[in-house]
Parts: sequence; C-alpha cells; structure tokens
Amino acid sequence: MQVTWAEVIARRLERSSLVPRTGSLVDVVSGMGGVQAQLQSSAELQLAARVDRIVQADVRAALWDRRELVKAWTLRGTLHLHPAAELPLWHAARRAVAVDAQALPAWRDPNGIDHPPLDATQVATVRAAVRDVLDGRCLLREEIVEEVVARVGPEPRARLSSGFAFFLGDLCQAPPRGAKVTFARPDQWIDGWHEPDPPHALREAARRFLHAYGPARPKDFLEWFGGGRAPFDEIEVDEVDVEGRRAFVLAGDTEFPQPSESVRLLPEYDAYVMGFRERDQLIPPAVRAQVAAHGRGRYEGPAGVRFLLIDGLTAGTWKRAKRGKLFEIDVTPIRRLGKRERDELQTEAVRIGAFLGLEPVLTID
Repeated sequence: MQVTWAEVIARRLERSSLVPRTGSLVDVVSGMGGVQAQLQSSAELQLAARVDRIVQADVRAALWDRRELVKAWTLRGTLHLHPAAELPLWHAARRAVAVDAQALPAWRDPNGIDHPPLDATQVATVRAAVRDVLDGRCLLREEIVEEVVARVGPEPRARLSSGFAFFLGDLCQAPPRGAKVTFARPDQWIDGWHEPDPPHALREAARRFLHAYGPARPKDFLEWFGGGRAPFDEIEVDEVDVEGRRAFVLAGDTEFPQPSESVRLLPEYDAYVMGFRERDQLIPPAVRAQVAAHGRGRYEGPAGVRFLLIDGLTAGTWKRAKRGKLFEIDVTPIRRLGKRERDELQTEAVRIGAFLGLEPVLTID
C-alpha cells in the first residue's frame, strides 16, 4: 500500500483528536497513549486544544476528585497523564524492558552536587521502604524522605530529595498541598488495580502507538516509548510505503482520511509532536531555524517548543504570558497568514482564554 505524507498527516491529526475535536476527556488521553505532564500547564493546554467546552477545573477534577485520570512516570521516564484504569498497562510495559533491582551509579545532579553510587540491594531496600511509608496515605516528597531515611539510613537522602524519580517511578501523584506535590501508591489510589503480564503490556503499548501515530517504524516506537525493544514482530501489522519510506500500521488499519484545513496552537511537549518522529516532514527549514534560536529548543529540540500548527505542519512558534486577568498570546509565523488562518488563530486564542478563564490578547508578529 502506498500513501502520501499529506494522508499520514491527516490521519495523525484525526487520531490525536486535533481534527476534529472530541467531547471526551478520558478518551482523548487514552487515544494519544498519554499526555506528557512534566509541565502541568502544558498537559492542560494539550487537552484544551482537543476537547470541546472544557475548562482548567475539569482536568483537575478528573485527576484529583473523580480519579478518572492519573499522573505518573511512564513513557520516556517522564510524567504523563493516563486514564487511571490504564496505568497498570503502562507500568507493566515499562517493567517488560526494565532491569530488576538495578544499581544506581554515581551521579552529578544539575546543581553540580555529586551523589555516591548505590548498589542493587540498597536500591531495593529504599524502594520497599517508600512503599511502606506510603501505605494508606499521601505524602509530600519531604515527608517521604524523612520517613525513609529514618528506616534505612542517610545514604539515599540526596537522591530522594533531588526532584527526580529515582525511587518514586512506580508511584503516582496525589492531590497537591498548595504548590507542593504529594505522592501515593497507585495500587491504593486507583480502584481495581491489577498487574498485567509485562510482555503482553509491551505489545499493547506498541499497538496503541501504531494506532495513534502510524505508519511508523520500530525505531519511532523506541524513541516515543523510551528505549527497550519494539515488539512489532510479535503483533500483526501491514507494511505501508510512505513516499519511499517503509513503515507499518496495525493489520487492517489502513484507512487514511482526506487532508483538511486547520489551525492549532500546540504547547510544549505536545503529544502530536512527540509522536511525530519524522521531524523532517513535520518541521520545515524556516521553523527549524526558529527552534534553533529558541532558548529551550537549543537544548531539547522541537519537543520543548510551542508551535503554530497549520494543516498539520508547524508554521511558526508562539509565546504566552499571564498578566492579571489577561492571557497574552504572541505568535510568530514563518510567513504571512491568510484571512482564514488569522480568523482560526483568533478562534484558538478565544478557546484558550475560555479554558483558563482569562481574557486572551492575540498578537501576530
């Protein structure tokens, strides 16, 4: 089967719920295979771009009140939102490629502080202690640190306090206390917790990736998932030729919608960009130059940049700033926009303002 990049883009826009939008918050998060949430504001704006008539409080209620969504370390070892019922799948998929009781080598943190290595026995002991202190309760990181150190000794204190997920990766986040994050055991936070078979979970993760971001190659899955192995040879797939590039879709999943016009404002770490591994097709040279000149883009590449998306391709970048009750949106396109594009961009700004409960102020450079 042969398809064009225009058809692939139309399919990925649809599978990412960018065109058309949807009305189900949980279904959108499920369909994307998770929403990167290292920055909570980014995760919320990803959902604002895809789900009709929601506001910021709806996302937070789904997380902390109804527990329909959950925030945990999954893909690429990074915080993501997932439907709560699906977190066991993603944790099991990670275990399929993880090394049990892995030692931690010496580490220099971003502040230049050196941390001594911990052997596999120490790591296993600390992780068991973390689970014990969280039994039946949600705690701040500082509270976890103090109770774990009281049980096992001072060696892991610095790593536990560092802000990284050395010993917290199997946990999920619970409701914040003011500006501080709390943590919980997912087997107690989520009703009906179960432990899927890890190899089966990894195959299911690959199926979900291909459904959302196919046609794709094993290499694309590994970059999106965060390493390990790509079990494409263990699931049923069909080969697709995308303008000379060999890739795969799920067997029988060979429908490609017709391209359509759309304008979207994507926040940093948007799932569409993270899943679109063929960056040469997504980001034209003029936008690559913008990324290279961008503070975060210089270090993180396209992942850390907010993009103007026109008809599925990046067409510029944008900045945002909250000033009182105003939400300023400053867009820098790589070309002059037509009336249709400017009108849709204004509509996007109004949507974001309504989501945040702020008055949008749009500037097009």
